[in-house]
Amino acid sequence: MQERDDAESLSEIIGRISMSILSTIEKEPTTEPDVALNTAREIIQEAILSGLSRSNFFGHAALQGGTSLRIFHGLDRFSEDLDFCVVEDGYEVDFDQMSDYISNELRSLGLEYHLDKVKRSDGNITGCFIEGNAVETLSLMGYQEKLLKQVHSNTLLKVKIDIDKEIPGGFGLEHIYKAYPFNYGATLLDLPSLYAGKTSAVITRHWGNRVKGRDLYDFEWYVNREAVLNTRFLENNLIWEGLVKESELNRDLLLSILEERFNKIDFDSALSDLRAFVPSSKVPTDWNAEHFIEVSKRLIMK
Repeated sequence: MQERDDAESLSEIIGRISMSILSTIEKEPTTEPDVALNTAREIIQEAILSGLSRSNFFGHAALQGGTSLRIFHGLDRFSEDLDFCVVEDGYEVDFDQMSDYISNELRSLGLEYHLDKVKRSDGNITGCFIEGNAVETLSLMGYQEKLLKQVHSNTLLKVKIDIDKEIPGGFGLEHIYKAYPFNYGATLLDLPSLYAGKTSAVITRHWGNRVKGRDLYDFEWYVNREAVLNTRFLENNLIWEGLVKESELNRDLLLSILEERFNKIDFDSALSDLRAFVPSSKVPTDWNAEHFIEVSKRLIMK
């Protein structure tokens, strides 16, 4: 009986410590469940990255996409997925190892999450979901009961992981260390290469005249930041898509390709996609083809 009491006491102590850690992470005050869930997902994303850093995953792969901008470069919108690319030839992703390190990291914070639904490899992309109970997560993070009651008790908080098994050459890498909210380091595509990947997505990732509004938002963010685009990596991406030939891409051709793309976009659809990821006050009101054609004229290539 005494051993059981001791075990329960230890469990309670660990729970209080975990709650203390999560509840002290700085969060914007909100009464909106969607904002709270986005914030919680972002903290879970960082915990996942911390776990992966302990597994030496970043010796073989790099973070890319919108979440890398949000967490490491201050992009002012939420991002739902963790996108990676394999940068070491021959590396095979070990989902069992990933699961162990990620689960242990989250368990140290009092969270029971698991790696689930490993997706059937879809061409060059493989991946999985990390998921756990949303209400339990929000509670540990210190959100008030009034907000918790607005979230269904069975709601799952999910983070999708997508991994490109092969990407074109010409990218650059950087390793960035973080001390808050967790202490870890991650390998990323460098900013010029992220910019190139996003520009490629604006051009090639679409369904008819529909496009991810997040891609357009990020593209304008790069331009306004006066980031320098990795032209070689963009060209290699567009070669993969059959849009240009080797050594063909120059500024005039790129602006022409972008102008043609912008003239076909359904901007109402793009804004609808974006609204879930930015506060209503930040939803653009000036999006149209002419706007983005003018924006693209300010891009900087190297």
